[in-house]
Amino acid sequence: MRRWTWILLMCLPSAASADDILAIPTHPLAEVDSLTAHAGRIIRSIDITGRKVTKEYIIAREIRSRVGQPFDPALLRDDIQRLENLSIFAEVKVAAVPTSDSGVAIAINLREMPPVLPMIGVLYTEENGFSVGPGISSMNLAGKAIALSGRIYFGGAKQAWGRATWPWITGNHVSVELYTANLKREDVRNGFNESSVEFTGKVGTYLGDSGRLTGRLTLFKMRSDVDGITLSPDNEDKQLTLSVLAGIDTRDSFRVPRHGWKNEIEVAHTGFLDSDVNIQTLTVDIRHWLPVARSQRTMLSGLLTMQSGTIYVDVPTYLRYHIGGANSVRGYDVQGPTEALAGKNQLIGTVEHAFTVFPVRRFDFFKLSFGLGFEIAALADAGIAWNTDSEFAIDKVRAGIGVGLHLLVPGSEMIRFEVAWDGKNEIRFHLASGSKPVAQRSRNR
Repeated sequence: MRRWTWILLMCLPSAASADDILAIPTHPLAEVDSLTAHAGRIIRSIDITGRKVTKEYIIAREIRSRVGQPFDPALLRDDIQRLENLSIFAEVKVAAVPTSDSGVAIAINLREMPPVLPMIGVLYTEENGFSVGPGISSMNLAGKAIALSGRIYFGGAKQAWGRATWPWITGNHVSVELYTANLKREDVRNGFNESSVEFTGKVGTYLGDSGRLTGRLTLFKMRSDVDGITLSPDNEDKQLTLSVLAGIDTRDSFRVPRHGWKNEIEVAHTGFLDSDVNIQTLTVDIRHWLPVARSQRTMLSGLLTMQSGTIYVDVPTYLRYHIGGANSVRGYDVQGPTEALAGKNQLIGTVEHAFTVFPVRRFDFFKLSFGLGFEIAALADAGIAWNTDSEFAIDKVRAGIGVGLHLLVPGSEMIRFEVAWDGKNEIRFHLASGSKPVAQRSRNR
């Protein structure tokens, strides 16, 4: 069993556009529910064990239960969930012991993940197939929950990227993130070979508990081997984009949400300094989770992206959106350079109802702890891409329904094996990594 567990871990897909999750924490919230008998007792002590690398204040600022206050199981549940959301602990366990003076002592036991993890990453897209390469990740650099990771891929797409994230520097989750990438691949959708370089810097903060505000600056360079793809006549576009993102996040869990919202509005301007592209972009991303039963959950997702200007004049062809594929409307193949299902604007809706077959459970291999689980999901997508108002018509809408097996894994949140029907004649199989609401935001999807 350990042999196959290790092989699976080493082959897990990695999503270049999302933070790595090196281990999936188990969920001890049922244990918290069992402590309701102690509700109202005065908390005499909160003891934390298992900390070796993590700084004490990193843990303490996530715990709002206080010594001297009445014990509230719901508040402790939130404390444990915040610790899990840090993604630096392989396991978080909690216990409560009555004290002789009618109080209660809280014990929290942590199991930290390895500080550094080398791995073999596997990246898959329906457009470029499989890419494989070495990588390294640290989710708890210097014991401050700083994430640092990098990958090099070879195969269907040649790619190198690195990301550094400091999620809480000061204040109310004031954060910074730096990302850089170099990508060479065949852009099947738009009919050219891409060679691109990107550098992105983000600064963010919380507004209260659930509000989010982020500023992002992106430098991007695209080179094409085909004339007419870029707006610049030398086949190389340079872009400088400034974005402001505002949103709300009330998910009960960052890892496997069962209820809550994750909504975001992004306003971006591309065209500063000597940019070859000058456009404005509006993105509205809405996600909602509903707990249907103990082992079932429903996810509703809507994504709207609109760009100013005219295609081929202000908007280069590589910034078009295409309908079809595992990360768009399932039941349709990835389309080549065709106008029928492409446009500078997009609107996609998704419904997924998931049945938990095997909940996420902890596995150990020597000192490495991680978790695996899987769900069966019923799914439905509908979407449209358009350029002008006259093209926003019912005959351009595409819809598909299907079922899928979602393997919950470290590294990319999930691997999706899905089969979908386009409502007419075709049934198609899809393979993808990462949840669909996240994956459909990527330019290369």
